Amino acid sequence: MSEKLSYKSVVAWLANEPQQLYYQFTSHQGDSRNDLICLRCFHWRPPDDPIPQGTQLMTREAALEKWNMLKSMGWKPCANRVHRGIL
Repeated sequence: MSEKLSYKSVVAWLANEPQQLYYQFTSHQGDSRNDLICLRCFHWRPPDDPIPQGTQLMTREAALEKWNMLKSMGWKPCANRVHRGIL
């Protein structure tokens, strides 16, 4: 969701590992122009399964603002860490 991520990007993750929270930013499947982003939040304490905390649908601009705000608060980009078959 930074300037490095293009409109072709499909999935990006941010992690706050001390709080065991993860955000998934995904292009909305029903939007052919990729103008909408689905934001999903998970709480995950391995080895337990991740627990969904909520979902939001937002514009790409709002998602970019959220991404940058979270990064400024110490959240780190990460690979898909929440992979226990719920996505």
